[in-house]
Amino acid sequence: MALELNKLTTKIGELGTYAAARNRDLNERVERARTVFKSLAASPEEIARVAESVSRRFRWAGAIPTDEPLLSAFDPIPRPTRLNVAAADGSQIKPDRHNLALYYVINIGSIAFRYGVASAPDVFRQPEVFFEDDELYYEEEASLLTDEMIAARRDVREIGELARLGAMESPTAPTVALLDNDLLLYITLREQNPRFSQEIIEQYLGQLDTLKASGTAVAGVVDRPRSANVVRLVHLAGKDEPEITPEKLREVNRVYKHVTDATLFDFLGPGQRSALFVLASPASIGEYAEAGHKIYFFFLNAGESGNLLRVQVPEWVALSEAKLDLVHT
Repeated sequence: MALELNKLTTKIGELGTYAAARNRDLNERVERARTVFKSLAASPEEIARVAESVSRRFRWAGAIPTDEPLLSAFDPIPRPTRLNVAAADGSQIKPDRHNLALYYVINIGSIAFRYGVASAPDVFRQPEVFFEDDELYYEEEASLLTDEMIAARRDVREIGELARLGAMESPTAPTVALLDNDLLLYITLREQNPRFSQEIIEQYLGQLDTLKASGTAVAGVVDRPRSANVVRLVHLAGKDEPEITPEKLREVNRVYKHVTDATLFDFLGPGQRSALFVLASPASIGEYAEAGHKIYFFFLNAGESGNLLRVQVPEWVALSEAKLDLVHT
């Protein structure tokens, strides 16, 4: 069916006017957030104490400062002469009720680079098809696995592939394993089936155990991040702790509407990383922390284009200067 563009010209004109006004409003909120964020550097211990308290009292998905100064801009170390880098990413084909047969596919691709030796990278592909009832349904329930459940199973296979490569590569040289995603599982934010979520988390944490045991430094990398964890920290500024309520915490969606963490780190030069923060997600400071994998994160200016990455690392990488520097470089 043809699209009659002449019937949209008025609305398209209004769209441009609206977008310009929205950008002006957003820029004002961004500048206000940057000013407050910089002011927090004067008393980081106090805002960290408040953030820790709020994270314990409420399901607050913010950021907790660490010992690193809030306005840090760390340069990378020179890349080691010998270094292995493994990376994994996955995709899936979801079940389609209109097909003659029900099934879904998970495909994991991975690659292992070995810097400092004259060998080509190894590339691996691991496709799997699932069609049996115990693969399509959970605990004999009538409904198919949800998209989130299938994505969670893909997540476990991605980190499992990194664990396999880490065990293979780390004996030969310092090794970094990179995941094209957060280390914090998305399914932890959606509790439609808590028992399934718990099983997935346990499997995922088990793979992180394997990576830790092999000495592999693992990181989850997100390009063009839209997170607002540090913005939520900014929103705590100046608030009297005893008077903080869930309702007041939700006001961040109005006060700093559409402001993202990335806008607060415009001072980072090419290659520089920000200070470390603890991810104050309930799962990060709950199940992950109990297993020794509490999630930390920093922002990284990936190059002269100013593209900012959010990088998540588990606690045992964050607290190891050598592993953290290796991930950064």
